[in-house]
Amino acid sequence: MLVCGAEVSRVEDSIFRMCKGYGCERINVFIITNNMQVTIETPDGEIITQIRTVLRYNPNFAMLDELNNLSREAASGSPGYYILSKKFDKIVTAKYQPRFFKYIGGVLVSGGFSMFFGGDVMDALVASIGACIIVFIERYLNTREDNEFVYYYIVSLITAIATVFMVRAGLGHNIDKIMIGEIMLVIPGVAMTNAIRDLLMGDTGSGMLRFINAVLVAGIIASGFATALLMFGG
Repeated sequence: MLVCGAEVSRVEDSIFRMCKGYGCERINVFIITNNMQVTIETPDGEIITQIRTVLRYNPNFAMLDELNNLSREAASGSPGYYILSKKFDKIVTAKYQPRFFKYIGGVLVSGGFSMFFGGDVMDALVASIGACIIVFIERYLNTREDNEFVYYYIVSLITAIATVFMVRAGLGHNIDKIMIGEIMLVIPGVAMTNAIRDLLMGDTGSGMLRFINAVLVAGIIASGFATALLMFGG
């Protein structure tokens, strides 16, 4: 749930409910942006601690909804391990939408924002091509690069280089409007929203860490585009 984009308070509440549903007495949950720690006391008095590290986020609200429903089912019905494991595996391996939907969404977002900020039709076309490049690179790097900063820098740099050459070839006119549209596709909006929500819910530590991380990611994305402009004089 945390990887899919859930706020910290939702994850903490889900873990607490599930542990309570299985008869645990004392439940302590500590979650920040990249670390989860849970300590419970079982009905027979045994104390168990589990720690998990979150390397990178991959927002997927369809999967998050299914996982949230499963956590509520586990909290209320207390199904056995194998039943719960089978349902969990089915959720995380399911295909929630055809791959081409990501390309369509990217084209609409990048092309639309490019024109919204003053670009013309050709600028929107180039931004749409850039969006397809972003989706393709993200698919390739998703299982190959765990460092979030390196991941976004590579995505933004390659996209910006392709954009510079397309503009030089005469496909677009306003490179700034084109890049604005492309940046909107990778900007960490979900992370920033969750950071504000965590702060409002009283999870100050998680909220501040998420906010700082979102700002750093935004800076890395901007650096990738700026590097291409400095290299090729866009």
